[in-house]
Amino acid sequence: METGVKPKASKFTVRYMFWTLPFFSAVLLLAGVYLPAGGPCAEPVTYRIGSVDERFGVSPSEVAQAAERAASVWEEASGMDLLRQDDQGAIAINLVYDYRQATADRLKGMSGKIENTRSSYESLKLWLGTQEEEFTQKRDTLRRDIDDYNARVRDLNARSEAASRGGQASKDEFRRLKELKEELDEERRSLGERQEELNNDAEALNDLITLINQIAQSLNLEVVSYNRTGKPLQEEFREGCYEKKGARQTITVYYFSDLNRLVRLLAHEFGHAMGLDHNDNPDALMYRINRGQGLALAPEDLASLRLICNGK
Repeated sequence: METGVKPKASKFTVRYMFWTLPFFSAVLLLAGVYLPAGGPCAEPVTYRIGSVDERFGVSPSEVAQAAERAASVWEEASGMDLLRQDDQGAIAINLVYDYRQATADRLKGMSGKIENTRSSYESLKLWLGTQEEEFTQKRDTLRRDIDDYNARVRDLNARSEAASRGGQASKDEFRRLKELKEELDEERRSLGERQEELNNDAEALNDLITLINQIAQSLNLEVVSYNRTGKPLQEEFREGCYEKKGARQTITVYYFSDLNRLVRLLAHEFGHAMGLDHNDNPDALMYRINRGQGLALAPEDLASLRLICNGK
């Protein structure tokens, strides 16, 4: 009797190798990369809303409102018409959902948001310890269940082969073998679902460890071991960035904790789009780490804008 059930222990094996993130990882929440867009004062810099991943939980119209507020930060402080939304705008604003926002979403119940502080680092490490313990328990239980499943498959195949070879098995025995096969088929499906869930948990742990180590690098703290799943290590964790490549200009948003933080991030990237570089005031909008809370421009921000507009 052909059962169609074969042992597949390797299918469910979790890769669990440990690596360490390099000590030269860049600072958490690096706000953007300066690529000059040309003087904005002769005419406004135009922008448009591009793609908005629905997993951020905001609509394109909400992003448009946030961009308008971000533009007003510069315009109200300077008294100039600097930025304008246009359906054919030169700069596309895109919200790209990746490991940064996904990890923050997973942590909402624990810490609310990710910050570049020692307290956030310590809280995340405690959370990581709990998650790693749960992951290990689930992994070990799954491995035992897979071993048990494979042993039962081998037993069923042996009984089926013996019954077919001898030709003396009763109808009741064949019916029982068929029922066992159906049970094992259902168990294989369940094991596959549990394996997929475990893989997702492993990816979430990797993302969390990446963020913890990026905070650690910026604060000269101890890094933690890295459970690699094959994706490349990230050198820095940026909330977003402005880029100009030829005629193509984009502002890409990767992470924000709330709409006010989105406004501040967009205002920062608009600064780059107008040609401003980072400055050294930690409270300034154009400081390299987007860690401030307010939207008021610092004297350094205004001085840089005047230099771009007036050359002095």
